[in-house]
Amino acid sequence: MKAQQILQAIGPELRQQILTYLQSDERPAYRAVIQSLAQARKLRPQFILEKSRAQQAEWLLSQLYMKTNDPVAEQILQIWLLKSQGAMLITFLDAVGIQHDGKGQVDELPEEISEDKAQAGIDALLALYPPQQAALYLHMFQLQRTEGWAGLTAAMEKTEAIKLA
Repeated sequence: MKAQQILQAIGPELRQQILTYLQSDERPAYRAVIQSLAQARKLRPQFILEKSRAQQAEWLLSQLYMKTNDPVAEQILQIWLLKSQGAMLITFLDAVGIQHDGKGQVDELPEEISEDKAQAGIDALLALYPPQQAALYLHMFQLQRTEGWAGLTAAMEKTEAIKLA
């Protein structure tokens, strides 16, 4: 799945949580995204920023659902995961045995992740986090490599709780 497809599949509650986080806690990144997307549509960013937060979110989502804006959707999801969901990242990385900096940042991703290790990581996430959040993270993690990891793909396919439609 591409980031814009993931964003559509995670459901309105989690989408709202992500956008609220950006609007409140990552204001410079939020403004940069609005500016970039508005300029691409030949709009003044101020036109969007003067709207209510709900109207801004609605406009932003309509832009992020477009295939052409997939890199922006990916960036937004990465910001939310890295900045606000560090514990979730660490939970998965530790369960799978991937070395990180203690904050969820990985310097070198492994060539392979066995299905057993992947399942352990999925189970660790589901024990602590809502299925939609776990699914979002796992799908985004798979995007870190062109083909993803076969073992992780197999484990994800076997786990109903994290399937995104």
